[in-house]
Amino acid sequence: MSDEKQVNVYSWADYIDPQVIPEFEKRYGIRVVYDTFASNESLLAKIQTGASDYDVVVPTSYVIHHLSKLKLIRTLDHDRLTNFKNISARFTNPPFDPECRHTVPYTWGTTGIGFNQNAFSRGKFPDSTDIFWDKKLAGRMTLLDDARETIGMSLKRMGYSYNTTDEGEIREAFDDLKVQKPLTMSYTSDQVIVQLASGDSLLSLVYSGDAYQAVRDNKDIRYVIPAKGTSLWVDNLAIAESAPHVDNAYLWLNFLMEPEIAAVNSNYTRYSTPNEKALSKIDPELLADKNLYPSDKVLDRCDQIGDVGSLLFLYDRLWTELKCS
Repeated sequence: MSDEKQVNVYSWADYIDPQVIPEFEKRYGIRVVYDTFASNESLLAKIQTGASDYDVVVPTSYVIHHLSKLKLIRTLDHDRLTNFKNISARFTNPPFDPECRHTVPYTWGTTGIGFNQNAFSRGKFPDSTDIFWDKKLAGRMTLLDDARETIGMSLKRMGYSYNTTDEGEIREAFDDLKVQKPLTMSYTSDQVIVQLASGDSLLSLVYSGDAYQAVRDNKDIRYVIPAKGTSLWVDNLAIAESAPHVDNAYLWLNFLMEPEIAAVNSNYTRYSTPNEKALSKIDPELLADKNLYPSDKVLDRCDQIGDVGSLLFLYDRLWTELKCS
């Protein structure tokens, strides 16, 4: 095991407050190398090659089973995670990773409709993903570059589950997206904030926190959870099986679970925190926003994206076909 004073992190863009890394480096004398990816598929492809030297990765819930099955992430020693006690009980025994054996929940949120309110008449703001099939907005909308999210959105609008393993339903959703494709300016996850904030996109399928980040630069941006429900996801911290700096990785995980640090990150990213002890430090305006911290009634209409077994390959194949068509 390397004793190098470094920790290599592979995470999403705009997913940490800029002051957090310098604070960690100052406190522990450990350099943080922070690289970013745009989708879970990119993360999976990178670490499956075995060529990376990442210590900490930040996958979404539905790929955890796949990562653990392939032995790409470590079983965590919870005795070394003294701040895990700060995590809300709602998140400590998730279906994708019972008892959080491999992961620590980092953020959670929904995937919904981000839109520029000036593109719609007041009182007629969109509340259904049917809006993505509206030709009036052709060329001014984006969908996420994520197979499970975008195919899942199409499945949900037709009354199916994000987690269906019915091949006919998956193909029906794929055909639905083929009809929609000519209306879409791009499939993007890492540029959606920029496109919404700039006004290039008037309508985007977007992660909740990203929509709220776009509001910083464009006060006309709004976010809504679709009335029929949407995906509910958790992004997680995990230590790569091949991590060269395991001790430093544990320090990083514990550091991010400190209530003050979790709150600073949540206030910056606009993503909901699973850290119960951090809630009192969250911006009250954010905490009161029912699109960021939805009621149980709303959450009951949402699907937590889960493992679909071997059907994952069908989702990925159809997604590649859609983007290349």
